[in-house]
This record gives sequence, C-alpha cells and structure tokens, in this order.
Amino acid sequence: MLLDSHAHFDMILEDKKISEEELIKSLKSNNIEYSAQVSIETKGFAWSRDFAKRNHASGIYYTLGIHPSSQADDSALEKLAVFTDKEMASGDNNLLLGIGECGLDFYRMHQPEDMQRKSFEFQIDLAQKHGLPLIVHIRDAMDAGIEILSAKKTRGGIMHCFAGDSKAAKRVLDLGFLISFAGNVTYKNAVELHDAALYVPLDRILIETDSPFLTPVPLRGKPNTPVYIKHTYQFIADLKNIPVSKLEDAVTENFRKLIRK
Repeated sequence: MLLDSHAHFDMILEDKKISEEELIKSLKSNNIEYSAQVSIETKGFAWSRDFAKRNHASGIYYTLGIHPSSQADDSALEKLAVFTDKEMASGDNNLLLGIGECGLDFYRMHQPEDMQRKSFEFQIDLAQKHGLPLIVHIRDAMDAGIEILSAKKTRGGIMHCFAGDSKAAKRVLDLGFLISFAGNVTYKNAVELHDAALYVPLDRILIETDSPFLTPVPLRGKPNTPVYIKHTYQFIADLKNIPVSKLEDAVTENFRKLIRK
C-alpha cells in the first residue's frame, strides 16, 4: 500500500481538469491507502475539513495551518486557533492530522521574517496545546527553524518536503520528527537529498507528492498528482537497496502512528 503524506487537493482541483470523484477513484485504483489534504491559509480551512469528511472512507485526513508565505496577522492566527479548538471538540476530530504546514521560508520571502517567526511560534504552541503533530515547511532557513523548534521544546511531527543533507536530517531527527521526501528527491542533481534519503532510517521516513508541485522523474514538467508517488517510492527503495514493499510497509506504519483513534 502507498500513501501521500502531504498534498494540496484543493489546488489540484482548481483547474477543473479532473473532478473530485475522479481524483478519489484514482487513489483507490493506484493502491493509495492514505492521503493528507494540507491547509496553507485561513480561507482553505473549511474546505479541507469538509473534503476529509466527504472522503474519509478513502483514507483522507486534513491539516490546519498557515504557510510561511501566507498572510498571518493577528486576525488570521486567531481564526486558526478558534477553528482548531472547535474541530478538536467535534466528533470528527480524528480527521485532523496536525497543525501546518507552518514554518519559515527565507527563499521566497513573501512575508516579513518577523511575521513568519511569530506565525511559526504560534502554531507550535497550538499544536502542543492539542497534542497534535506539527507539519513543518523550512526553506533556506534550517538554522532558524531548528533554533525555534528547539527553544519551544517541540517533539514530534513531520518535516515536510525535506531540503538538506544527512547532517541536516540528523538535526531534524534529533528533535523527534519524521522526515518526508517529495518528488524532488528523484532529480538527478539533488545530491544532498539523495544523501539524506539514504541516511534517514525506515522508522522515521514518510513520502509525499506536495502535489500539484514537485512532480517526480520520469514525469517532471507535468502537474503533480498523488498517483505519481509510486515513482518516488521506487527511487528511494532503489537508493536504499531494499524491496519497495519494505519501504511501503515502513512508511504506512509511520503514518498510522500519527493518526488519533
């Protein structure tokens, strides 16, 4: 069984080239047992929750969070807190996988650094309040991100779309995080990612598409979709010189540990 630990189904469906029904059917036909719809801004919270409710029988979970490139003023952070409190008090709270994606993005810098830091710290506190995993986005900000996570004594969560080498991976693993690799690990020149994927042990690894972004080889250049995740599984299995079935079993077990009953 395969899974996609991080996807943006709302973005996939935006261009209306595929219907929600067709997309969900494609998961089943491609042996994808679990998927996570990941929120990046306040206007997507209700959609993400409702999408998971409609499709939970197909293994869909969702997250609540504000991306470091999204607006995160006091009003947005308050909306996130209120929405999370309400959903955690509901009968469907087990569908909420975690808080995020949140973090720091010093590559694009769509939001000021002080806003990114405040938003990240707020979401760490929110995840800790509810005992939820944190889904972290770090780009060109590993030192600052690790510093904040360490200061907050954050333990556990997912470092999504990991970007770094084995030394950076060790720092993340030391914080108790799972490390999730996306389709860019399949790129020929992604030498540092290859090093990290080889280093991360099977009991700490996840795999994602981050679709519609980061389409893996050999389909690079096309909009990404969860059904393409099989190529990333195969690449990492070959890199580690293990049967792909062994990698599938490990990733599934790691993801299941995040699910609250």
